[in-house]
Amino acid sequence: MKVYLLAAGYATRLYPLTRDTPKPLLDVAGQPILTRILRRVEALQGVSEVVVIGNDRFAVQFERWASETQSRVPLRVLNDGSRSEDDRLGAVGDLGFALREVPTGGEDWLVVAGDNLIEFDLDALHRTFLAKRRPLLVLRAVEHGPGPTRYNEVTLGGDGDVERFREKPPDPQGALAAIAVYFFTPEVADLLARYLEAGGERDAPGHFVEWLVQQTPVAAARLDGEWLDIGTPETLEHARRRLGR
Repeated sequence: MKVYLLAAGYATRLYPLTRDTPKPLLDVAGQPILTRILRRVEALQGVSEVVVIGNDRFAVQFERWASETQSRVPLRVLNDGSRSEDDRLGAVGDLGFALREVPTGGEDWLVVAGDNLIEFDLDALHRTFLAKRRPLLVLRAVEHGPGPTRYNEVTLGGDGDVERFREKPPDPQGALAAIAVYFFTPEVADLLARYLEAGGERDAPGHFVEWLVQQTPVAAARLDGEWLDIGTPETLEHARRRLGR
């Protein structure tokens, strides 16, 4: 299985912390966020390579991190060529770029956002994915306020698979949302290429997932453990307090 870590965003909400340091390399409890993610994914059985998709603005920092970080599996950093919010490829665009540069080679693949602290074991989710042999979303319960939501919305069918996925719907009706941890089967790489060729939204991965659910059966599993999304100074500070600075 190949692992692709999305780390090319610019995290403007965290400025000035991210003026000279990309968000995935910010320190939490003595380790960069990206290192904490790497430790989780490299522990999975059968991982052949971890690919980090970064940008040109922080290329030196990402390469330095990779050279100084020990990993039990091969670790590669890609530069998507972007320098700012104005020319970024978007998360889905970055996935398309990474799959062209480092194809899956017919392997399963795992995608994790580089600002997600996954303080839980991925092994049980991986086993569920292997048993299902279809794309797998990882779900958590959320509370929606009135009006549009900043989360996606996942509706499950009677068989436990995903019946409907909506990215940030204006009228949320369910309490389940997918986090940015996606297990994909090899054929999803071709579907992603088709989605991008057709002009699909290139930013939030949820747009691709919403389209994917309409193309092929998608499984789901509940999150069992702690997950922290680093998006603002407040959530970063919460993570640092929670995990011991």
